[in-house]
Amino acid sequence: MHHDFGITNGLEEHIMDNLIMSLTKLLLIITLTSCGTTMANKFDWKATESAPKYYPMEIVKGDFYAPDGYSLYVPNKKTIHKGWGNSISSHLVGPDLKSLPNKLKITFFSYTEDQFYHGEFDLPYEEILKLFTEGYFSPKEEGHTTYFEINAGVAPGGTVSVWLGGIDKTTEVFSGQAEKTDVDWKVIIDNPDISRAEFIEESINYSRTPEEQELLKGKNVPVDLWQTYLKRYNWQPLFSGQEPPEIMELIKYYNGEEGYLFYPLEDNVRDELRPIPKELHFNWEWPKGRLLSFELYFDEEEIFSAFEKLSQANLPLYLEMLMEKTEKGTEFWVLLKNDNEYVVLRKPRLENYGVRKKKP
Repeated sequence: MHHDFGITNGLEEHIMDNLIMSLTKLLLIITLTSCGTTMANKFDWKATESAPKYYPMEIVKGDFYAPDGYSLYVPNKKTIHKGWGNSISSHLVGPDLKSLPNKLKITFFSYTEDQFYHGEFDLPYEEILKLFTEGYFSPKEEGHTTYFEINAGVAPGGTVSVWLGGIDKTTEVFSGQAEKTDVDWKVIIDNPDISRAEFIEESINYSRTPEEQELLKGKNVPVDLWQTYLKRYNWQPLFSGQEPPEIMELIKYYNGEEGYLFYPLEDNVRDELRPIPKELHFNWEWPKGRLLSFELYFDEEEIFSAFEKLSQANLPLYLEMLMEKTEKGTEFWVLLKNDNEYVVLRKPRLENYGVRKKKP
């Protein structure tokens, strides 16, 4: 009987090596998936911040946290008031590809209330991952792209919102309510030569023009305002008088979102619920062959009142831009309507930038 112990031992070692390698790979996969992320789920994004116009805020400390333990700080330590949903800082820190967050912890100060707030929030990770993964078509890029920033917004009353930002597009993915808290004033400014009241007053005045200061003088801080921006309605833009534009180049909404629309609207787009619009930008041929560039800015009180009134009937709403020739010349009207009634919006500000050349 012949025994080749060398061959047998070699085979056993080979089998054992493969088994160890397989177990190592399996352990790695389990580790990655248990952390909720893989390399395929990492993206090139930055953290930024936002606050309303007229109502300066300051982020004391904020951090986005990912399921695998990665964290990225929200820019802080300065007075912010650029406009709700408008990103401010551009801090390119961390690795190029980062895990997406599922949590936000944030502490901030509201100057007009003289109040600190703190909140810890669970973010909709699966929704954020889906939006980053799917991306969207960008008219400016003339191709497919995806988001590149995650924006934490803070407002009076403790409202906290999170948006994903990209070229041509801002999408709100979360809104929550922070709680009032007490924080050592030295985190804002450690200078005994200026009182808290003096520093707050100077910061508020610095963030507003003299005209804005006069306009807001004596008015209470609208602490519930940013929660009203969250409501969505079944509405769509409608152009009457001649063929509609091929694209609504920009829609900015009061909740901080922005985007665009192609015409004719596809069924799924037409039926989407939308926030109330703040401004519209579009090119419109009037008359045929003469391309005019329009920017339309709405009066907040008027358009919110119109939406509230006409939405009571639970019917689809149409924001109609109507251009027609009359004895006075070419007139432009804006109406909000449903199948039963309408409201003429008399306070929008229309800016017409004249004739634009059509793309070949």
